[in-house]
Amino acid sequence: MQKRIILAGLVIVLIFSACRKNNSQVPNVAVDEYLNLNLPEYLPLNAVNNWIYYNYAGYKGIIVIRTAPNEFAALERSCTFDPNQSGAIVDGLQADIFGVDSLCGSKFSLIDGSVVNGPAAQPLIRYKADLLPNNILHIYN
Repeated sequence: MQKRIILAGLVIVLIFSACRKNNSQVPNVAVDEYLNLNLPEYLPLNAVNNWIYYNYAGYKGIIVIRTAPNEFAALERSCTFDPNQSGAIVDGLQADIFGVDSLCGSKFSLIDGSVVNGPAAQPLIRYKADLLPNNILHIYN
């Protein structure tokens, strides 16, 4: 009888642990970057709704998108569902202004980082992005 109770308890624990949501968090990294939008590699950012990958900062890189003539969004590329997996990176889709993690299938808005489709429940980390004089974009947290 006691073995059955222990076995039943073990089965319940296994079921609940298998159903647990992923609670991993994207590591917090310092970001303080200046992009000269006059340079060839950043020219796409001179038009609204165009974006680039900036892979020199953030945890797994940053997607930078011009959302309005004087506004930018800078979003962490690391998927919030399981950021510790090496392939958990959000890639942009030019036509839709959405980003998708091909590993888990989570879909995010590249305008504000919000989750469009799960399994991710948390939005992408958003960095501050200010347009400075001389067409310099400051990305920071």
